[in-house]
Amino acid sequence: MKIVNPLYDKAFKYLMENERLAKKVISVILDEEIEELQLSQQETIVPDEKHQLTLFRLDFKAVITKPDGTRHKVLIELQKSKYETDIRRFRAYLGSNYLKTDIEKNTFGEDIKSSYPIITIYILGYSIVDIPYMAITVNHSVVNSVNKEPVEIKSDFIEQLNHRSHILQVRRLPEERKSRLEKFMVLFNQAWCTEQRYIIDLHDISEEFEEIAHHLQKPVMDEAFRLQLEGEEELDEIFDQQESKYLRQLEEAKQREEVERKQKEAAQNKLKNIVLKQHHNGRGIHEIADDLDLSIDEIRKIIEE
Repeated sequence: MKIVNPLYDKAFKYLMENERLAKKVISVILDEEIEELQLSQQETIVPDEKHQLTLFRLDFKAVITKPDGTRHKVLIELQKSKYETDIRRFRAYLGSNYLKTDIEKNTFGEDIKSSYPIITIYILGYSIVDIPYMAITVNHSVVNSVNKEPVEIKSDFIEQLNHRSHILQVRRLPEERKSRLEKFMVLFNQAWCTEQRYIIDLHDISEEFEEIAHHLQKPVMDEAFRLQLEGEEELDEIFDQQESKYLRQLEEAKQREEVERKQKEAAQNKLKNIVLKQHHNGRGIHEIADDLDLSIDEIRKIIEE
């Protein structure tokens, strides 16, 4: 089965605009039951000036049902990037979400401003060197600062000033997929990309996620949709070329620096040998300094080393 690659912005947006399927995607990632899910705005694309690419973001308002039956309203911020980018761009957008408030009715029917806990999801098309896992959850815990013991506290103050994060790295998908999340991430398997990298040729898919796969299959034959994916792929190719050129220039600069360092080191060693030899032959510091056009302090430092 061939599907559009959900790592591409156009394909991912197409998937997440389907409220029922988006609810399933979010529930799998969070490993919680999503009772309600609302896309609060269209995608936000912020340019990455360093790479001339963009970060793709979606905001959701959601109601999560906990195992004990309680319902919790949260904001879900989903950010997706195919290429490594400046972490400050992730942070900047997160900060804006902390400022968001909603108007709700209190028990007396009065309008009040209300803010909700934030959950962030990062879907990355690259691997973070120091996070060697396909998916991790970062969740706040509360510790008694006096005795260092964990404590159980439910507090709006804590919930609204701290947030939990889910980080997914699509290129760390294991060959053997056992968990529900791993089976879902097969939809992002970049190892199955066709010659047109915006198309993935699925080799297998869990029955639970067949509906999502069939949904992503529909645009494959849509010419207008494919043209937009091709445009995105062309931008990727331009980035690849620019990145390769940049890395090549960086390596050449490193090699030049290494050659210059070795030449400087060799010159310093040669000078040191001359100074030490003349000093050993009984010449005074002032004579050596005059002969080599160096300061007294420079000669003294060489001799004392």
